[in-house]
Amino acid sequence: MNKKATGVVATLGIMAAVIVVATLVDKSYSFGLSQIYGASLAVCSLVCVTLSATLYRNFFYSIAAGAFFGISSFIFAFIFPSPLFQNPLVSVVPRLFVGIVGYGAYRLAGLAAKGLALAAEKTRFPFPVSVILAALGAGGAAVYIIFARSALNAALFFVLLWLIVLAELFLIGFATACGVRKYGKGGKRGREHFALSVGAFFTAVANTALVLPMMYLFAAPGTYGSLADVYAALMLINFLPELLAATIVTPFVTIGVRRGLRLDVDGLPRGRSGEDKSAGGQNAPDRGDEDGTKGPGGGTKDCGAEKDEKAGNG
Repeated sequence: MNKKATGVVATLGIMAAVIVVATLVDKSYSFGLSQIYGASLAVCSLVCVTLSATLYRNFFYSIAAGAFFGISSFIFAFIFPSPLFQNPLVSVVPRLFVGIVGYGAYRLAGLAAKGLALAAEKTRFPFPVSVILAALGAGGAAVYIIFARSALNAALFFVLLWLIVLAELFLIGFATACGVRKYGKGGKRGREHFALSVGAFFTAVANTALVLPMMYLFAAPGTYGSLADVYAALMLINFLPELLAATIVTPFVTIGVRRGLRLDVDGLPRGRSGEDKSAGGQNAPDRGDEDGTKGPGGGTKDCGAEKDEKAGNG
């Protein structure tokens, strides 16, 4: 096994261990919820899944992160009895796509952040106004959730909710870009923080959006009246705490781990140019330069020949 393959296997082993421990922690503190509502909180798991999926900016690791999350949920469903999640179609299959969705959202948000930074630079939009717009957007989303639920049918309600969420993410990203432009620091770190937050946001969204329909399909008859009832029952208890905690915590955890691994803030290896400079070959200093004895053609003069020349001049 070559060095690269050994590194990949070691990374996958550490990733699996971290996700299993996170799932164990989640199951331990929310065991009562799984007995009442059929699903437990997954705050630590979602943070670790997003961390694993985005740490090295590698698509393969995003697939592995979702798979480890699903397998650990399936195993712990027998240790902390949860009949619904003892079915791999509920616990494993939907979560195979959770890491992929989070990784895709993270990469797209990174590209969008650069565009938003360019827009903020060109428009010179006032930072306080951008913050007010983002706050109004969040307030409008809350008002919509509270008052529109009873006025609209379930399908239309959720479609409009996703459009509102996307608009709010745009406003938050633009406000971040305006803040970076105004205060002139943290540009790269700010863009990466925003991208990781979006990745964690959609990891939590994908986990809820993919798992709950499977819960509805495989639950005992009469457990839930409709799919909308499943979402309504678990929205406040599971989804919102997971969403808020994962979105806020994940960027700090991921950037901190990257720093500990001596990676750049965006997950790429640090100091490649520095390594080139420290290497030998073309970048090595010319001894002729050090002695200051370069000839007119770029070559170095022989010291003995130089002495003879001086004697002849004398």
